[in-house]
Amino acid sequence: MPNKILLLDSDQTTVAWFKGKLENQGFSVDTADLGAVALRKIAAAPPDLLVLDRVLPDIDGIEVIRRVRSDPHSSRIAIIVLSALSRPDVLTACLNAGANRYVVKRPGADVELIAKTRALLSQPKSLSTRRGRIVAFCSAKGGSGTTSLCINTADALIKAHPGADIVVVDMVFPMGTVGTALGFESSKTVAKLSQEKTIDHVMIESYVSHPVRWGFRVLLGAKDPQEAGTLDVTKVQLIFETLQIAHDYILVDLGRTLSRISLPILEMSSNIIIVVTPDIATVKTTRFLIQYLESHGIDRERLVVVNNRTVGRVWTTIEDMAHELGIAPKFTVPYLLEHMTMAINEAVPFIEKFPEDSALMTFNDIARFLYTSIR
Repeated sequence: MPNKILLLDSDQTTVAWFKGKLENQGFSVDTADLGAVALRKIAAAPPDLLVLDRVLPDIDGIEVIRRVRSDPHSSRIAIIVLSALSRPDVLTACLNAGANRYVVKRPGADVELIAKTRALLSQPKSLSTRRGRIVAFCSAKGGSGTTSLCINTADALIKAHPGADIVVVDMVFPMGTVGTALGFESSKTVAKLSQEKTIDHVMIESYVSHPVRWGFRVLLGAKDPQEAGTLDVTKVQLIFETLQIAHDYILVDLGRTLSRISLPILEMSSNIIIVVTPDIATVKTTRFLIQYLESHGIDRERLVVVNNRTVGRVWTTIEDMAHELGIAPKFTVPYLLEHMTMAINEAVPFIEKFPEDSALMTFNDIARFLYTSIR
């Protein structure tokens, strides 16, 4: 049976336009022009998704969201706010009330609404009532394969759940490698975004790329070290909070960066993927990284250690790593010979270059874990 959507808006032209667009995509759409009418319909037969305007003639849209969320009968309905208002305070108020996503009425809003509708309705109910999840990828030593793991996990995630809206953000300063690994260039960067007077949903969307060849979207950190120096660190948290409004997953490559730039992102992350190579020096340094994160209030339940066997010989066993770190590696990437380097050099997904390689199981396992784990 098609998913059921309730469209709540007092403007009949808007209702007719978006109802037609959603029905053309195979959804079953009911409508309401008043908040009270919508609440009665929800009480009688909860839809899978409520799409509502922020401004209504009778009940404030935020109050409608609160009532839906406070009733156990309807609390797990996915909610998208569709509004002409684009002010950050309005977006924040709607999200805090319990909305999952916010779409600004403008040219192309129908495409964005359909994409977000598919993403929310493809998720388990336990996830669909949450805002976008940030997943940070970091390591204690350069050259551990953090970028490769980040982009190939994103690739596995988008292939398993094509409806999800995923963005990969390169936050390695002064120079990251995500763009090179993806074969992607852009003058719209985090550093330049941080200089904008207004950072809201509309501005963020103008900076994030359209889906690249890999299927997900991208936001690079800086085009060169000089531009990296212009990053306004005080804007980092706001940028990522706003990214959560528009995207289901925000995968962040932090490399080995631990600084004022990365700490706010780490604190916001649902999971932190710590990439470690099986040599004594890296394992010991990783232990200090874990202790540092704990000292900033990041509990171990959010940490996911990935053992990346970048060389053929294993110097440290899984048991020794677990003893040293206090956390057992959850995933192990097998030795890839030169295969990962070959895929990166060609800027293609690992699965496309080596579809039979056993490492694909690890990428898929990590993607599955991120999709199903709940915080």
